[in-house]
Amino acid sequence: MKQYIPLVFLIYLFSCNLDTNKDLQIDQSFEGEEAYWVSKTLDEHFYLAFYNASIFSNTTFTDSLPGCPTVSIGEDNLTVTLDYDSPKCEAGSTDRKGKLMLKYSSRSSNVDDSIKISYDNYQYDNSKFEGHRLFHVVQKRSSSMILEESSDTLLLKDENESSTRLMLDMEHQGKILSQVLTEISSTGTMKGRNWGGNQLEAVITTPKIINTQCLSLLKFRPVSGEESWTIQRTGESPVTHLLTYSNAEGCDTKTTIKLSEGVIMIKQP
Repeated sequence: MKQYIPLVFLIYLFSCNLDTNKDLQIDQSFEGEEAYWVSKTLDEHFYLAFYNASIFSNTTFTDSLPGCPTVSIGEDNLTVTLDYDSPKCEAGSTDRKGKLMLKYSSRSSNVDDSIKISYDNYQYDNSKFEGHRLFHVVQKRSSSMILEESSDTLLLKDENESSTRLMLDMEHQGKILSQVLTEISSTGTMKGRNWGGNQLEAVITTPKIINTQCLSLLKFRPVSGEESWTIQRTGESPVTHLLTYSNAEGCDTKTTIKLSEGVIMIKQP
């Protein structure tokens, strides 16, 4: 009997250790999923900031917007509202709801001007946006434009109401041909709080590039680039997950997520 009790105790400890490792793996996979979700969600509509307010008076442009929103322009000609709850085509939007608003400091978006994107119950693919994103024009030429993005109010919620709070410090470089955006290259950092309540910091270590093929198909997914996501742990060392973006050809994209523990996850698109 004296030998039996220690044996049972060792089995119990071994089982607990397995459960702990299993929980750690699940936690890291959740963190990888969250990093992918955040990046994909943020990339969905910021391209609009590269277009000035006057373009929204052009029906050829507005008719091409994904989701077929009703577009209204304020009396000041500086406020644009995209209403996805009242689509102007029969099919409407299946993955967008609510309203997305753009507030311009001028109609031409010259150097030192700003564009503010805010939300009224806006959702994309069951992901909700709260707060705003602010873009400043730091360079503008006929063939290129550079925007600096900042935000300290952005909150993203997934379909389960799990939330991620973000502070953004980004730079987006756009290539333009005949007044059409043909490429976006993004760098910068994000800080905030993740689903689990832990502090996070994400750094784009290699510029994320959305190419001509993806933009022409209205698929806002990077074909190259890398992100490093560091998550703080209470009482433990932080963990770092790596996201690598690639494509086979055209806009056939994928995201490779390497978790801190070595597990590889593949996401498409």
